[in-house]
Amino acid sequence: MATGSLIWAIFAAVMGLVWLVVPFAIFGIKDLLRELLAEQKKTNELLAHGPRATLPDAPALPPVTMARRYP
Repeated sequence: MATGSLIWAIFAAVMGLVWLVVPFAIFGIKDLLRELLAEQKKTNELLAHGPRATLPDAPALPPVTMARRYP
């Protein structure tokens, strides 16, 4: 029974640590999420109303040389 109690104690300690750390992680990432949202809005605006990009012409492919077959 001592092993089971030890496992539960370790599990409870880990969950307690996660419980304390997660709110700080969420508040710390808020500014990054705001920046990402602003960039996404800019991208959507450019896609909706911006100039259309033209693709460059594909380069010509070199001719394929076939291997010689000897009888």
